[in-house]
Amino acid sequence: MSAPIGEGDAALRLDETVRAWESQWHASGFLGEVEHAPHSDDRGHYHWMIRLRGEEKDVIALWLTLRQRTVHFESQVMPAPEENREVLYRYLLVKNAELRDLHLAIGPEDGIYLVAQVPIGEVTFERLDELVGATVHYVDEIFPTAMSMGLASLYRRRPQR
Repeated sequence: MSAPIGEGDAALRLDETVRAWESQWHASGFLGEVEHAPHSDDRGHYHWMIRLRGEEKDVIALWLTLRQRTVHFESQVMPAPEENREVLYRYLLVKNAELRDLHLAIGPEDGIYLVAQVPIGEVTFERLDELVGATVHYVDEIFPTAMSMGLASLYRRRPQR
């Protein structure tokens, strides 16, 4: 099933959805800042960045990119691993099979990312809320183990709060 091409007001509609979501979650303490570039980049894509507070990772940045047919969701779980790559990648592949809606991927500079592609028309308030919640949950679940494997000499898990 292919996603239809977004209409001319897709960026405005997505921004309204993000702002409605932001207004509901702002008082929760869970949400940091939401930024939006009002103009498209050189490829015609619009961008939003949602900063969230995590338990294991202090700040979880979630990028939303409005493309021609889809909204791309992307959040870095960890930078490029320097150690135990084979063990880490095996852990991530096993974990990937458990994930719903999002999946793990190797991204820019070999960092580990959670990503999703959602057709433009499916990004409702509820769907955005589900994807943001899943992002925070999965990053907090995966981050400490992945860091302990891939950056073992640099990472020390913080004590439980």
